[in-house]
Amino acid sequence: MNLITLALRNLRKRPVRTGLTVIGIAIAVGCALSLLSLSRGIQSGVRAGLDEIGGDLIVIPKNAASLLGGFIPESALERIGAIPGVARLSGALIAFAPSEAAGNVLTFGWPDGSYLWKKVPLRQGRVPEAGQSRVAVLGDALATALGKKLNDELDLFGQSFKIIGIAAYGARVNRGLVLVRLADLQDVSYRPRQVTVAHVGVADATDRSELARIREAIQAPGNAVAAPAAEVLDYDPNFIVLQALARAAAIIAAVMSAFAVIAALALATKERAREIGILSAIGWSGGRIMESIVIEGVALWAIGCALGVALNLAAAYAVPYIPVIGRLIALQPGVALIVPVVGAALVLCVLGALLPAARAARMLPAEALRR
Repeated sequence: MNLITLALRNLRKRPVRTGLTVIGIAIAVGCALSLLSLSRGIQSGVRAGLDEIGGDLIVIPKNAASLLGGFIPESALERIGAIPGVARLSGALIAFAPSEAAGNVLTFGWPDGSYLWKKVPLRQGRVPEAGQSRVAVLGDALATALGKKLNDELDLFGQSFKIIGIAAYGARVNRGLVLVRLADLQDVSYRPRQVTVAHVGVADATDRSELARIREAIQAPGNAVAAPAAEVLDYDPNFIVLQALARAAAIIAAVMSAFAVIAALALATKERAREIGILSAIGWSGGRIMESIVIEGVALWAIGCALGVALNLAAAYAVPYIPVIGRLIALQPGVALIVPVVGAALVLCVLGALLPAARAARMLPAEALRR
């Protein structure tokens, strides 16, 4: 009988304990991977959405509570627009608008004449005309989910908006949004003369030094942050907290896996004291006994992590079907996330298994046989 066969046999002899240990590891690893996947999905989704909408730089208020919770005064927009090299500028009000039909929907308000309207990839209909009140353009995924078509009505903040366009964006977050005129969104959300972000187009965006100069000029007064779409979430406190929680969950998952292995193997070693004494008496070395117990720990880790990864993949498949959230974000599991988590769990599980293994190896045969 080789060591692997022996380890598996010992695990099968205690199915309840083995099952509970594996389940504990699987839940810990699965939850950690899901949080990391969520963090990654939000980051990539927002980045892709902002990139697709347009703007070489995104301006947000400094130290705002969140990406949606800030306020950029009109005077700041005027100053930014006057910076040499700024070719295009558009303020935008972003809000999660309550709707009886769709829960809370991500809604963008853009000014009349904004260059952003010209970039909307319409599949049907048109964008609002200047001064045309209470009209909206829906992302195609949202329109499909709600069963809405052109000329239907959609309520936002308790007010009715007529659907005049369906947009076929590529980014997931943009396919679930609503576009309305800035004045309308300011009115129904009771945020007059407010915008939460500004999209800035640079005349020569390929010149890094020029882009850096404009970025510094925007940030000079100290009350705003200008960043490419890929970096915007680095300044959002809520996302920073989410990232920290995801990393902490990964660490906790690895530690919990190690403790589960330690507890299971410590009990198994105590129960198998007589068996270990017999193996020692027939010539098994302390190193070989330790190796057999460590292999049990690795087997528990492998089964638990495999189930944990499967749980993460199942969660990633299920998220798109969750109302509201599923339209905007997706879990993005991948090798780059899975390998560090399961690798850390393996290291800690092996280290944890060494404790009961070393105890078993030091056991004298006569002492073990008397138990």
